[in-house]
Amino acid sequence: MNALIVIGAGLGAAVAALVAALAPARTTLAQTLAALHGPPLQPSTGRQRFRRSLTAPLTRAGLPRPQTLRDLAVLDRDPHAFLAGQLGLAGLGLLAPTATVAVVNLMGAGIGWSVPIWLGLVVAAGGYLLSEVSVHEEAEQRRRLIRHTLAALLDIVPPALAAGAGIEQALTDTSEIASGWAARRIRRTLATARLTRQPIWQALGQLGQDTGVIELEQLAGTLQLASDEGTRIREALTARGQALSQRLAAELEAQAEAATERMSIPLMALTSVFLLFLVYPAMAALQP
Repeated sequence: MNALIVIGAGLGAAVAALVAALAPARTTLAQTLAALHGPPLQPSTGRQRFRRSLTAPLTRAGLPRPQTLRDLAVLDRDPHAFLAGQLGLAGLGLLAPTATVAVVNLMGAGIGWSVPIWLGLVVAAGGYLLSEVSVHEEAEQRRRLIRHTLAALLDIVPPALAAGAGIEQALTDTSEIASGWAARRIRRTLATARLTRQPIWQALGQLGQDTGVIELEQLAGTLQLASDEGTRIREALTARGQALSQRLAAELEAQAEAATERMSIPLMALTSVFLLFLVYPAMAALQP
């Protein structure tokens, strides 16, 4: 009876998800205006349309979360593809224990259904959370890469400004020298700002908001202040670069200390086991 209830609930959920996916979503006025004034959209493939229809109920429910969306923006990953993978992982975790018990019962075992059902729910929730945690860790690595690249650029930009180059030209030239994913992302942002005649501080601030790197937003504020009030931009960028370098050095030192502490734990455990093997024969010999 419990198995029939679970199967019926699963079929009902699948039908409800299918109906919700096929129902057309109502677009807001802001989305319509953005589609009209934005660049032309690329034609979507059959796989992309299937993913969007499958994850439509989840997106209407507010998934992925805003923090996860920022992480996906840093990783240049499609939110619909991420939700589809998350849904598949949760479904696999939900069905795996029940399917295993069903196979074992077909072989003659009489295992109940309550334990695998609850275990499947726990595994499904764990898989769902694990995918978000892994994405967040990958995004944090990308953010650290952006910070290190930005610190390196801020070390090179002031000499270029002292040589007579403008701020936009100095940032563009230094970003072309650097290599890596973060440098390409900054170059693309600067190129987009130049082609759309957008202020460079506004483009960098938007990049900081999209990726969650607050140092880019602080740099954008410094550039805006320098352009509005006419302050010495070379001194301001030098101070910003020194502050960022000191912060990164402090983070690296903290990570090294944490790694050292983690390495001492297995060493202490190994020492304790070694001392136990040394003391045990003597204690065994004292016993009558």
